[in-house]
Amino acid sequence: MPVKTATNRSLSTKESASMNPYLHAGLLLIASNILVFANMYGVYLFGQNSYMSWLLVYGPILGISAVQCRDQMSFTFTFSTWLAIAHGLAHCIFPFLDSALGVNKSVSVWEDQCLHLGQSILFAVIFRGEKSNFFKIGCLVFIAANFINVLAGYFCWGKECHNVYVAISLFPALASGLHFAAGALFRAPPRVATAGFAMQAFSSFSTYWLFKASDDILKTFALCRFFEIYFIAPHYVGYFVSRFNDSGLTLSWIKEGLELLGILPGKKGSSYESDPRKWGKAIRAMSSKGYLGLEGKAC
Repeated sequence: MPVKTATNRSLSTKESASMNPYLHAGLLLIASNILVFANMYGVYLFGQNSYMSWLLVYGPILGISAVQCRDQMSFTFTFSTWLAIAHGLAHCIFPFLDSALGVNKSVSVWEDQCLHLGQSILFAVIFRGEKSNFFKIGCLVFIAANFINVLAGYFCWGKECHNVYVAISLFPALASGLHFAAGALFRAPPRVATAGFAMQAFSSFSTYWLFKASDDILKTFALCRFFEIYFIAPHYVGYFVSRFNDSGLTLSWIKEGLELLGILPGKKGSSYESDPRKWGKAIRAMSSKGYLGLEGKAC
């Protein structure tokens, strides 16, 4: 079996980095969607509210979140993970989209929309280094639109002005798609990330109109806990791809596999803190930098 030398790894990196950014981003997004539907199928088999479904949906992401804190990974990505978990739990506590009625107007919606506001802020933070004033203004308008949506959800949901909320709800749908991309594109080079976020933004529009057009589709997706899984699953792709790249492929396959799973600490991040009692301090030390990868480096 040929040995993978540093030269071979360098060539492999260059080949991956030369890949078309849309193809590169597309592969990451496709992998994320496969995980979404695989998890949905698992929920369908186990039953919507079974213990196994709860374990399937939240077990792995909680483990990944613990590793992120332990290894002091990028706080932006860690916060994105927490936001995905919070959004999933919000749909459990406030099930305004369910498998029985589809849209249940008797359940309040503004709490969920606050998390979509957080998603819009997360997107702006990821691209905070963008120099274009037009882009910065666009981000502020996007955040403001999601804030207005929170107000519309509070004052208009299920009331006479309900159509006002429906008209504005395209903005949280867009925020949802961008959060999906945030999970999948962690440490992607800037051009790949830009391509991926743009592709997922267009995809979120089609999803919005799909759910708006058919209550039956919405009920089916709710039955499989899509609205929880959709934000969680992409973070598996971002997490494992970054861990795989950090491994360097120079260790024994056992140690490398343990690093990949997060059982052993990875190479990226600040100083590793092994004592769980000190994880709180480690969390505060985490930097928000480091979400985007370097241009020309494989993701």
